Amino acid sequence: MAEAMQPVVVGLSGGLGNQMFQYAAGRALAHRLGHPLSLDLSWFQGRGDRHFALAPFHIAASLERAWPRLPPAMQAQLSRLSRRWAPRIMGAPVFREPHFHYVPAFAALAAPVFLEGYWQSERYFRELREPLLQDFSLRQPLPASCQPILAAIGNSDAICVHVRRGDYLSNPVAAKVHGVCPVDYYQQGVAELSASLARPHCFVFSDDPEWVRGSLAFPCPMTVVDVNGPAEAHFDLALMAACQHFVIANSSLSWWGAWLGQAADKRVIAPSRWFLTSDKDARDLLPPSWERR
Repeated sequence: MAEAMQPVVVGLSGGLGNQMFQYAAGRALAHRLGHPLSLDLSWFQGRGDRHFALAPFHIAASLERAWPRLPPAMQAQLSRLSRRWAPRIMGAPVFREPHFHYVPAFAALAAPVFLEGYWQSERYFRELREPLLQDFSLRQPLPASCQPILAAIGNSDAICVHVRRGDYLSNPVAAKVHGVCPVDYYQQGVAELSASLARPHCFVFSDDPEWVRGSLAFPCPMTVVDVNGPAEAHFDLALMAACQHFVIANSSLSWWGAWLGQAADKRVIAPSRWFLTSDKDARDLLPPSWERR
């Protein structure tokens, strides 16, 4: 009997945007090596704030748990300790992301390998764009609540605006690391894009829609998209990607909304400063064609 091919294993963590980066990097590596891809879901055990968020998509990977027979709390603790220190997980040597910007050694990895990190650069996966567009398409059509918004996007020169507030304000750690984009950034970005469009219309996605309604005004029609709850971020992502142009926040979710956009004349305006802290080098985070403001 032929020996099973050794997989590329990705340790998933964080929210939807982070999981998409992790999946994309692992998918590209597995594709290059001709080996299967597995996703380790152990990090989510015992957590109430995060969950595996890729199930609505056409992902090409098996789902695993490194320690499936342990109680959830013990499994979660072991997962966190192992992700940080263990030399091998699930029988594979662990390759840990040594810093935030692109790691050239990634291109020379061989299977089996367990990837631990965030991998937030398209340099890890840009050669696999077309398959990833398919992988990140929804398994089911958008629900009826989203259809009027999708139609309005299709009938305008749609500008996606993503406003991230939430934990960037309420969580002291996130507030110190990330911070929120100022009102001027959004207003200037939209003004710049809308000036060259015949039918500009802003579709604003935010975890704080009431703040948006009271604080933002643009030189074109504006629709605040608030039909989806926190567990339905994949619906928001699909609506974002349907837009033509983007003014994004310093958020992995809006990064992916813009990256998945397929308009031939797409413009993406992104914050020039992604982090408030100086411990992360974000030079490889934004694709070269995106415009920093």
